[in-house]
Amino acid sequence: MISDYMQVRNPRAPDILVLIDLTERIGHFALHDANEAWRVWSLTRGKNLAPASLHRWRAILMAAINSGCRARGLTPPYVATVQKIQPPASVYLSREDRDRLLACYSENSRPVAVTLCFQGLRSGEALRLDWQFVDFERRSLFIHKTKTGRQRSVPMHPRVHRELLALWEERGKPDKGEVFLTASGEPYHDQTRVRFGGNPFRFVHNQACRRAGINGFTPHSWRHHWASWMVMSGCDLFTLMKLGGWSSLRMVERYAAVSSDHLSDAINRLT
Repeated sequence: MISDYMQVRNPRAPDILVLIDLTERIGHFALHDANEAWRVWSLTRGKNLAPASLHRWRAILMAAINSGCRARGLTPPYVATVQKIQPPASVYLSREDRDRLLACYSENSRPVAVTLCFQGLRSGEALRLDWQFVDFERRSLFIHKTKTGRQRSVPMHPRVHRELLALWEERGKPDKGEVFLTASGEPYHDQTRVRFGGNPFRFVHNQACRRAGINGFTPHSWRHHWASWMVMSGCDLFTLMKLGGWSSLRMVERYAAVSSDHLSDAINRLT
């Protein structure tokens, strides 16, 4: 069923990697033992994964099973659900902590961090950015490869414009090629082409956090930081959804609470 699903449905590359791993580890189980197969996988390959990751793996597995059962007129077997999780609270830094952290990145990695901080891109979107999609004249970035598959064009923040323009001139004004390179001059690996690799920017990010004395702030936290400050600066949720590339308003509703807290702080400062 997993093999058929990959051929018929043509899922996204990251999902194909998940399906291949599931096939290799539990593909020998019969359909009526799908729940036991999932239990075995959860206790081995999935034992150290966060609930959100487990939920995603199970969803992909069930998509294959349900598709196969529909095609064969079968009733899908029961597969235990993952414990329901609450959406993570938004994480954002004060302006002082933000600037201190940005100053702690290496010279090579700082342009990546500035882009994450002021554009709200996902790490993969930023690391895949190509010079051909950077328009300095119109001050815009075209995000050609996204998590949702929906391409988008976003205005370039002034600080990002300054960082990228300096980098572009330093590189000899290339018209194509990866914008961000590692310290060794190589492109960051594309996570959609690497099996289950971690965030390639995490190591240098963690080093910067240690220097700045900031804990619990991941590369993806920059996206929450950006969204939170966008709302606190007066951005409406629909515009935030479009700029950030979220697929629905439901996914940005958590930031409405940030706005309320910010307004309360402003009221409380009145004396």
